[in-house]
Amino acid sequence: MRIAGIPLLAGIMLVAGSCVDIPKYDHAPRIEFVGIDKFDSEDKLGNPIKLVRITVSFEDGDGDLGEDIQSEERRNFLMDNGGWGNYHVQVLRYVNEKWEPLEMSALSYLAFPYLKPDGIRGPIRGKLDYDLDFALGAGQKDTPLKFLVKIRDRELRESNTIETDSISVPIFDEF
Repeated sequence: MRIAGIPLLAGIMLVAGSCVDIPKYDHAPRIEFVGIDKFDSEDKLGNPIKLVRITVSFEDGDGDLGEDIQSEERRNFLMDNGGWGNYHVQVLRYVNEKWEPLEMSALSYLAFPYLKPDGIRGPIRGKLDYDLDFALGAGQKDTPLKFLVKIRDRELRESNTIETDSISVPIFDEF
């Protein structure tokens, strides 16, 4: 009776173990555009701002997404290797019937924290919201903007680049 119970237990464990389907993602991150929205908000000093939230879905085969955002050493490493953090945004504005790049120095270093803080390597997927704030002031006008976004992991492997839908945000003409 004991001998028959062991194969039965092993069979149950084998069946239960085979039900777990571990996804196989590439070690380079992959993103897809999910959405873009804007909100009225305030900065830390209470000044009015327009907040633009970009949402992307992501997947990564080894889960090494995110940075120690307090580490100056890591920031310097990233800036020395491409001149950007782990979240890259290029802003495009619609002017004279065409989309043109809009340089915004505040976007040169953007980073999000560890997405898998337990440090265990393995596949990860989810959604990432990133907020960009635009100061409001007199003389601004609503301008259609869209964003090109990519991320990279701690091994500096870059994702694909996605393009958001357009959204109107008040900015200065001479920005």
